[in-house]
Amino acid sequence: MNKTNYGQPDYALKRIVKHLSNHLEGYHECFLTKTSDGYELCRGYINGLLKTESGKRNIERLNEEIEMPDNSYQQLQHFITDSPWSSERVMRLVAQNTSDLYADQHDYRSRDVGYIIDESAHLKKGNYSAGVSRQYAGVVGKVDNCQVGVYASLVWQCHSTLVNCRLFLPESWTSNPERCERAGIPPDARAFKTKLELALDMVTADMAAGVEFGWVGGDGVYGHGWELSNAIDNMGLTFVFDVHCNQLIYTVEPTISVPEKKPGPGRQPTKPQTDIDPITVKNYGTSLSSHAWRNVTVRDAVKGPLTLSIHAERVWVWDGKGDRAIERVLVISRNLADNKIKYSLSNVDYMETPIERLAYMQAQRYWVERAFQEAKSEIGMSDYQVRKWNAWHHHMALVMLSLSFIVKERITHKLEYPLLSCRDVRLMIIALLTQDEAMVEKRIAQMAVRHDQRRSDIERRYKIA
Repeated sequence: MNKTNYGQPDYALKRIVKHLSNHLEGYHECFLTKTSDGYELCRGYINGLLKTESGKRNIERLNEEIEMPDNSYQQLQHFITDSPWSSERVMRLVAQNTSDLYADQHDYRSRDVGYIIDESAHLKKGNYSAGVSRQYAGVVGKVDNCQVGVYASLVWQCHSTLVNCRLFLPESWTSNPERCERAGIPPDARAFKTKLELALDMVTADMAAGVEFGWVGGDGVYGHGWELSNAIDNMGLTFVFDVHCNQLIYTVEPTISVPEKKPGPGRQPTKPQTDIDPITVKNYGTSLSSHAWRNVTVRDAVKGPLTLSIHAERVWVWDGKGDRAIERVLVISRNLADNKIKYSLSNVDYMETPIERLAYMQAQRYWVERAFQEAKSEIGMSDYQVRKWNAWHHHMALVMLSLSFIVKERITHKLEYPLLSCRDVRLMIIALLTQDEAMVEKRIAQMAVRHDQRRSDIERRYKIA
């Protein structure tokens, strides 16, 4: 990895704020309403998200960090909570622009872009925030009082940004019109939808918007059952969904029929059955010999090459209703570093798809987790203190807009600053907004030290590997 000259007088880092301004200008029309132009409030809100530290990004703190008129607090509150600008329009443009950004890169192939579905919980107190309920929160690994959003991320190589979201409404909300009314939930959004249905809504919307991707992915929540995978398959799209270890499969295609009635008393059978018993993917995996696995290096990682032991095989799954089983490809990966095992099902062509590609697609969900981490720690994804439906979506749209800019900067400067992180970009923006040249130089010097240390660690680990 080549060293970077941070001492050049005209280095690109000093232009980051200018780049941010240009990036946001491309979304100006999204904040025009019939009565006002909310673009400056958008800029102020995003600058506040970037300048304020994690855990403190409520509107009071954001307002303290930005230079706005005396009544800016009330303006920001109205902008987030009541202004009629469309969060859906902003997210759609983020998705389109990110898709175009990837497509502009010299080593781009649309087949390498994943549209990955995942959910994220935001812990909240009280009972009045839209969708809040006691439900499973992955962020703490247990049931807690929280809001849960279903998100879509566009992932290419090591780059990932959030491009769409839907707020999940438990049935305790959709069955209570008065509660929905108080939280400002529109009437057309009050029908109960499963997380899988919300995910399908996003896939359909972004496909219609011209967003390009090679496959749809997700964890076991979205791979469990048949609703989403069958719908994606019927749309002519490729999918790679993780499944739970108790997922049932058939290693040969079963014959399905309604059994004949046995002699003697009893009812005539009406439910179809298979002529062979299924097996769980876990039991199937443990039955494999060492020769059934192949080691594949998926990517270069900070701690050395990520090498997975991969097994892929044609299998069949059955939903217990249809007249025939569906052919799928089972992908099992074992991380050689920690022995962690992951199971996935896909509808790829088994004979035409190299095992290296299956490994790549299955491993790409890692970058979505990174996108969540960066959005929460550096941009305040979970720090909001709003209750209404409109405000939640407005906040998420502005977080996505901010994150998409940082991903754009990292891609733009990947040759000059290959180790540029989300936090690096944010710290440079803060320093540049102070207009204090000494502070800017200090941040650049600190960044150079961090990058040199990281580079040394990477080189050392690769020598060991």
